[in-house]
Amino acid sequence: MFQPADVIEWKSGLFGSQPVWKVEPSIDMVTDLMRSKIQEVSQHEEPTEDEMSTAAFLSGGAFNKLYLMNSHKNSWILRLTLPVDPYYKTVSEVATINLIRTSTSLPVPEIITHYSGGVEGLPSDGNLGLEWILMTKLPGKNLRKAWYEMDIGVKMRFVELLVDKLHELYACEAARFSTIANVYQPCMQADASRPKAQSRSAAYAVGRIVSMPFFWKERLYDPVERGPFLSSAGWFTSRLQLVDHECTQIIDSDSSDPDDKEDATRFRNLSRRLSQHIQTFLPTKEKFVLHHDDINAGNLLVDPETGALTGILDWECVSVLPTWKSCQLPLFLMNTKTRNIQPSERAYLEREDGPPNSLYFEHLREWELTMLGQCFLQRMDSHNSDWMEVYRSSERIRDFDYAIQHCDSGFMVKRIEEWLDVVERGEQYQRLLEYD
Repeated sequence: MFQPADVIEWKSGLFGSQPVWKVEPSIDMVTDLMRSKIQEVSQHEEPTEDEMSTAAFLSGGAFNKLYLMNSHKNSWILRLTLPVDPYYKTVSEVATINLIRTSTSLPVPEIITHYSGGVEGLPSDGNLGLEWILMTKLPGKNLRKAWYEMDIGVKMRFVELLVDKLHELYACEAARFSTIANVYQPCMQADASRPKAQSRSAAYAVGRIVSMPFFWKERLYDPVERGPFLSSAGWFTSRLQLVDHECTQIIDSDSSDPDDKEDATRFRNLSRRLSQHIQTFLPTKEKFVLHHDDINAGNLLVDPETGALTGILDWECVSVLPTWKSCQLPLFLMNTKTRNIQPSERAYLEREDGPPNSLYFEHLREWELTMLGQCFLQRMDSHNSDWMEVYRSSERIRDFDYAIQHCDSGFMVKRIEEWLDVVERGEQYQRLLEYD
């Protein structure tokens, strides 16, 4: 297994630091790995190499690359991942998906096998120099790609089905824990040098958090508490300490650009101001539940003809979080301008016999997302739980959480400063999140 520095490099850009792959996996090696692992676990009608296709690159993200392999009966996905949080990210994702599969009816992939860089597995499992998960491929089409094939009625049906599944997870007793943390399986402790997770049951445990604010760039090595956290206070404190530490390094470095030092000073000042208000925003009592906080259109699979939900993807970095964090609109329905009246296509024609201009499609999408957001909340309200009550009562702490998340963003710092000015002056409260 390579060390993280062998395969990953962080480079600064317009939108902050981004991971860069220093290795390019060989298709032949990926194919060999997938074929050998699929054959190992196939108990009946074991596919031969001739029956399995060569691995094909499917897609890639910031720190993942996906490969597809088909046989005449089945399809599989291999996801290679950069070691942004070595060992923990992979084993937590595997445990999370297994919990979901065994305790709910949510459509998630089946894990065939995985390699986390730990002592488990064969030496050859690390030949690619990367951690990986081999899983089944789910049916359906990516919602982002299927969007324009679906009319508003089909989209509403899809949202209703999504609500039912997300509420099932929210109400699932096996997904409830007593701390903010990540889910693991106790057998992860095969390597005694790694910190032990706190057990909740014989099947699953909770341990240190795996979350992008905690490992992005050099933050993985910063000396902060990583959980489990007994309340949002500790979680908020660690996140703000990470910002403070990163900014201090920039400010104290002789090689830092003067503009970067100026930005870092501003970000650090804001993070320290926010830290003084943690107790102000905390709820009196908190409960915690496993929550997927990246439900975007790219992570949802749908049958575009019927609106059936066929898959919920990307369970990496999914943590046990406060219910106030769980009780909100999914990402693909947030941050859009409210539009309650359906735009008329005719009003956007530039000439009588021509197509509507691009503004029509922008406004149509805003209207659809507004309707779908209302549909989501109405459907959730039909379930017999406290979800809507928590949603309605959590506006202020969601604002505060958003401020912490973006206090080191050059695009958001001024807006957050102005919002915090109002809070500190004790004036009538103004929302930071306009569309949530």
